[in-house]
Order: sequence, then structure tokens, then C-alpha cells
Amino acid sequence: MSNPCILCNNSENNSIIAVKELQLGLGEVFDYQQCGNCGSVQLQTIPGDFGKYYPNDDYYSFNLGITIAEKADSFRKLQSEHLLFGKNNFLGSLATIGFNMPDYYQWMKNTRAQYDDAILDIGTGNGSLLTRLHRIGYTNLTGIDPFISESKDYGAVKILKKDVFAVSDRYDVVMMHHSLEHMFEPKKVLAQLLKVLKPGGRLLIRIPVMGNYGWKKYVTYWCGIDAPRHIFVPTEKALKLMLEEAGFEIERFEYDSSDYVIWSSEQYLKGMPLHDPKSQMVNPKESMFSKGQIKEFRKLIQAENKKGNGDTAAIYLRKK
Repeated sequence: MSNPCILCNNSENNSIIAVKELQLGLGEVFDYQQCGNCGSVQLQTIPGDFGKYYPNDDYYSFNLGITIAEKADSFRKLQSEHLLFGKNNFLGSLATIGFNMPDYYQWMKNTRAQYDDAILDIGTGNGSLLTRLHRIGYTNLTGIDPFISESKDYGAVKILKKDVFAVSDRYDVVMMHHSLEHMFEPKKVLAQLLKVLKPGGRLLIRIPVMGNYGWKKYVTYWCGIDAPRHIFVPTEKALKLMLEEAGFEIERFEYDSSDYVIWSSEQYLKGMPLHDPKSQMVNPKESMFSKGQIKEFRKLIQAENKKGNGDTAAIYLRKK
């Protein structure tokens, strides 16, 4: 039975793909429908107990320890003011010599987030990203996630057990780092974000993209499907259309896939779950891959990103 595509509403010429749960190694099989029009895929049947696929002890975004600093130390603040806002040119340049800038600096720079902006991270896990932002100077940080065990209030950083439709406050910047694809009704989520964002507010969505390098090479072993946690995986065309129809202006679209795409998919192909004791994520020293192979994976996927053939994208949007 063919369901309408949740992105383009098409019901014609859709096909079914059987995909195993591979991240936790459960091996259960789930049917995904591939749209005959836009090429996106979506989960056909929602499991009854969805929480079991997000175990707090094992799921990678929940089990990282975090600490909260009272405020950014002066050296980190000097670095971030220079890198984010172009301030302190002389001292800032000295402070950033040899500094390998983490991705989150670029995310914040591209969203134009100011230190005192109200920032919301949807699908935050245990909030480790927000603690990093706090350490470089951001002071008004909230994260939400319906699958965490409990809420935590650290003052400048608040981690709340709730979903996006329970949010009533308004924010200058909203981030969704690989969380939109976990949601059942993406168009309703985007409509809610229009209400949550302040006028002129900015939205960052990072999401897997269907039909590019990983799908072509690994098919159902591609990590980007992540059955059954990913409710849908859009093609670039369908994603852009949905975002524009929702009322957002696309300011920047770029592929940002990492070597994770390749080594995790390679592990799945060889029958190794992400949480295996010898997984590259869990224990790189015992990994099936050498440091040289990981380096080559990184070069390969960066080249695919540049060709517009990456597996994950970062989309920077402005509320019209």
C-alpha cells in the first residue's frame, strides 16, 4: 500500500525498500517507501515502543558527560570574538595560531548569533553542544529533547525534556542538528518554528540527504537511513522546496559530510554495529580501519561535498 510522500504528497510509482536496524545491532527490518516523484524515503510503519531505539545508556547523543563552566574564560573569549566577529585583530590572531577551529564556530558565524541571543537546540541529547557554546561566550542557551531521562537547569544552559510543539518561548536562533529527520510531521515542525523564531530569526538545519554518495555506494547499509530512527530522508530538491514553502528563505546550502559516513557504513556492510566494542566510534584503537584509511575517507567525502554529492547538508535559513 502506497502512502502519500510526506514531502511532496505524491502517491504514484512509489516503491518499498527493506532496511535493517544497524546502529544498535538489533537487526530488525523496517519498510521504507521511496517516492516515485521526489526520490525521498520515509518509514512506512511507526514502531509501538519508539523509545527503545533511543536507549539513554547506549544512544550516542545521550551518553556524553558534560560540565558547565560559570562563564567563558578570557582566552577562549578572545579567540571566539576574533573568529566569530572579527574583533581583537592583533591579539585574536595570536590566540588562534595553530587553533583547529571546531565546526560549531562556523555554525554560529553563519547564523550570525550574538553572545546574548536566545538560542534553542532541538534534539539536543544531553546538551554537550550547548556547553561548548557557553564556554566560548554564549549566555542564553536552551536545548530540548523528548527522549532524555530528565530536565536539567544549569543556569545559562537549560536542557529540557520536551518536544518542539511544547515550546512557547521565542528565540533568535534555532538549531536542528540531525533532528528534523527524526520527526513524524516535518511540515508541522517547520510551521511551529516560524512561531518560535523572532522576526528575522535564523534557523540552522543539518540533515542527511538522499540519493548521493552514500546511498549510491552502500544502498540499505548507508548510515543516513538509520532505520527506524529516521522517519524520512529527503532529496536536496524536495528539502529545498519544503523549506521555501514553509516560509523560510534559504541563505546558504552546503554539504558537510564527514568520514563518519564512510566508516560507519563500511562497518554496517561488514555486520558491525555503531556501538560494537571494536567500532571506530567506541574504540578507534581496536577499529578495523587504520588511521591512514580514516584520513582517506575524510579526503574522499570532502571531495564529494565540494561536488554537491555529500550525504549530509547544513542549511542556513532566515524567517521571512
